[in-house]
Amino acid sequence: MARFANKNVIVTGAAAGLGRFIAQAFAREGADIAILDRQSAAATESLVKAEGRRYASFRCDVRDEAAVADAVKGAASFFENRVDVLVNNAGFNGHYALVKDMPLAHWRETLDINLTGTMLVTRAVLPLMIAGKAGAIVTTASNVARRGLPYRADYVCSKWALLGLTQTLALENAPHNIRVNAVCPGPIEGDRIENVIAHHAEVEGKTPAQVRKEWEAVPMGRFVEPKEVTATIMFLCSAESSAMTGQALNVTGGFIMT
Repeated sequence: MARFANKNVIVTGAAAGLGRFIAQAFAREGADIAILDRQSAAATESLVKAEGRRYASFRCDVRDEAAVADAVKGAASFFENRVDVLVNNAGFNGHYALVKDMPLAHWRETLDINLTGTMLVTRAVLPLMIAGKAGAIVTTASNVARRGLPYRADYVCSKWALLGLTQTLALENAPHNIRVNAVCPGPIEGDRIENVIAHHAEVEGKTPAQVRKEWEAVPMGRFVEPKEVTATIMFLCSAESSAMTGQALNVTGGFIMT
């Protein structure tokens, strides 16, 4: 039997990129999907439909407290008030500047999306999981949740903070049989990382090829694939990881080993 047969899963940031892979993978394993994204999720909906599962989409900017509450209320209605899994995948790449040159508005924007947005969605979903006496929550962090990275202080700090939020939520919700974990991916192949590389090349005075070569210099010699990150997320949401909470698993090709 599929690991998530008849489970109800909310995925944020699922209109494109990694989130689309996540939604499709859960559907393939038997789950029904609710998508929260500020963009149209039509392409993701088609993939979920092709897997024979139910889906619903709710337009939502995770920075907007009222919009988050409305979207989760809609998802709860769709799922008849039972949510089994939440994947906090919505995120923003941040801005590209040294701290000495960083506008406060840029700093706030990145933390509002990556950190506060994750908190708002989780806060809205938790009462449903508590009422159901079970749940699994996984948040997409980053390898830079464990290291610094010049020109990306806003993004780095938002991802470090997510690990603190993950551990705190794990402690607060263990009595409710709700497990809370995170993944810390390295660069993930796809359009998004190409955009990030282009920005780094610009501020560092390098070519995109040079930046990619430097970033690929990890033990496994490559970027990670979306399916590899997705597989780790699904493991953390499954019964296979039933004794794991407050953890952050690296998916970095060996770059981060602790």
